[in-house]
Amino acid sequence: MINSEKKHHIGYITNGINLDHIPCGNAWYIIKILNLQGKQNQIGVGLNLPSKKIGLKDLIKIENRTLTQDEIDAISLFCVDASLSVIQDFAVIKKHTIELPPLIQNIIICPNGRCISHKHISKFITTTNRHNKINVTCHYCEQIFFLEEIKSYNI
Repeated sequence: MINSEKKHHIGYITNGINLDHIPCGNAWYIIKILNLQGKQNQIGVGLNLPSKKIGLKDLIKIENRTLTQDEIDAISLFCVDASLSVIQDFAVIKKHTIELPPLIQNIIICPNGRCISHKHISKFITTTNRHNKINVTCHYCEQIFFLEEIKSYNI
């Protein structure tokens, strides 16, 4: 008989990072951005996990890994408001919420087919509208898109 009070978890890590409350389905983007495929680090990935905070969530735990600010900025598109915990000797030594930076570079491919950014480095200015939807504005063609409209990424 299964005890309903018993919690299930993805294995503990000694040292590394834990990305929790990733919107469901977005863990794959983060895995690609951080180039985690084929690495020797132990990686735990949880998909479609129940969350009281957001309904369903993804989770990534990476042993012996830290993130640079550039990496955090890049993954922020796919996990705004997720929590990033730094773990040392099985204990959380630092925890913060991932926020969207004001400028995202080299990740989004502009949906405007005539935009020059298809052949150059892309830059997008990020804002949140009054309905808490994320808008991205192409630095080059100045068109505004909802983040959810973006279908192509440079990852």
